[in-house]
Amino acid sequence: MTAPILTIEKLDLAIGGAPILRSVDMVVEAGKVHALVGESGSGKSMTALTTMQLLPHGANTTGTLRFGDEDLLTASEERMCALRGDDIGMVFQEPMTALNPVKTIGEQVAEGIRWHTGTNRPDAEQRAAIMLKRVGLPTTRFPLDRYPHELSGGQRQRVVIAIACALRPKLLIADEPTTALDVVLQAQILDLLRELVAEDGMGLVLISHDLGVVAGMADDITILRHGVVQEAGHAVDVLRRQTHPYTRQLAEASAHVPQWDGRAKPPEITALLDVQNLVKDYPGPRTGLFSRGAPFRAVDDVSFSVPPGRSVGLVGQSGCGKSTLARIVLALDKPTSGIVSFDGMETSRLDDHDPTMALARREMQVVFQDPYGSFNPRQTVERLVAEPLHLEEAPLSKSERRERIAFALDEVGMPADAMRRYPHEFSGGQRQRLAIARAIITRPKLVVCDEPVSALDVSIRAQILDLFAKLNDELGLAYLFITHDLTVARAITHEVMVMDHGRIVERGATADVLDNPQTEAAQRLVAAAPDLNRAIERRAKDTSGISSPFEARKHPSS
Repeated sequence: MTAPILTIEKLDLAIGGAPILRSVDMVVEAGKVHALVGESGSGKSMTALTTMQLLPHGANTTGTLRFGDEDLLTASEERMCALRGDDIGMVFQEPMTALNPVKTIGEQVAEGIRWHTGTNRPDAEQRAAIMLKRVGLPTTRFPLDRYPHELSGGQRQRVVIAIACALRPKLLIADEPTTALDVVLQAQILDLLRELVAEDGMGLVLISHDLGVVAGMADDITILRHGVVQEAGHAVDVLRRQTHPYTRQLAEASAHVPQWDGRAKPPEITALLDVQNLVKDYPGPRTGLFSRGAPFRAVDDVSFSVPPGRSVGLVGQSGCGKSTLARIVLALDKPTSGIVSFDGMETSRLDDHDPTMALARREMQVVFQDPYGSFNPRQTVERLVAEPLHLEEAPLSKSERRERIAFALDEVGMPADAMRRYPHEFSGGQRQRLAIARAIITRPKLVVCDEPVSALDVSIRAQILDLFAKLNDELGLAYLFITHDLTVARAITHEVMVMDHGRIVERGATADVLDNPQTEAAQRLVAAAPDLNRAIERRAKDTSGISSPFEARKHPSS
């Protein structure tokens, strides 16, 4: 057994008198990956923040939390400032939030190096360049003067990893580092983390709700629920045996498929949404005062249709054009060429002030990825859910509005008294239910779902997928379901389209495409998708000699 880097014993945490963590035990060894798993609110992130000593005022901790031989619970803030970013690094969940938008990536990676080592700017930037190259961002392609908004989500996450690992920490805490990434980028980031663990001998605490990722990455696992450890041990053994009922519950939820009557219904011949030869170009970068480079084509000759009551999935890597296509379908952006027809209305050529556009938007709603970000935090649920009602032809009385709101809340399983509360008073899953209530309050025919469950843990994700299936059965809703999670695509779509470099390269029945992908783009997505059972079998055999579980996908013999 290697020496422990982090030892947590009988850790209790209370904030404002409310218990958050209760008697938590965990040991992280050098050169090992320790997964911390549980539902939202289980205490995963609070365990990480306790280790970093980044707790809010009013927090009270007892127990033992040792980093090597040093007790972090009694360490001064000055000492913690010396440890953070040097011996202990942290990768946060949302890279765009974690990075400073007005500083270049070179400045941000070099900042910690200069702070902890006292080296000058040129030397720090040289070390930053070496670290960025190590995480796959060489300066030949990604100069140090790039800003975060000029990078993709996966590239920004690599910058965050470079910042956290710049001084080769002994302990790295990664809090949901791949939640917002497509499966191909996710596999690349996880391979990178595994390589850093192996090369530097650091300990990695991986916080994740994706059991497929955990089974492929982790050596050890601790499963939390309501701040209490439910089960702990060797990751493969725990996930294979599933001795504790809560572990079995998480595993079943990760592979949950809704009971869905609409799955067996034959498709209608008519098209509710019809897209023909859609093209969207964006101006190229300026090359001079009056000149620009070649335009960038985000959507390239795309054609497809969505019949009434059907769920069509749209999958693809980050930057392939999925979100641009969704904006055009929602008439939030105009195409360069091509036609979008919705329910007989040619929405791609309608002006925003055209009365027909209000009708189209009433019958075509959207559910966003982050419900908290899509809500105004200063408004009550009553006002937020009622927002689309301004699209109704005739104004509603106050009592009619309240009745419609209460009915929509009831349909998504929320109580009527929720309308008097604010978004921050609800959990992530409840906020997503509120977002769905807002989307269905006008009784739309089509709902565009943009990664609506990617930020949710497996149990809440299963509930939301059940809700989508229920609304399809009861209201006949059609969905355009944008997702990077192929498990979700299997669970909630009739057909799936694979998008790559702005084009639809493959389309068909969901099971046919995902079980037998024909194009390179589809094969790449399917190969990179984490799978709990497949990962357990691979790790249990462990005969390939390949250091990275995700690298094993490239070798059929494994």
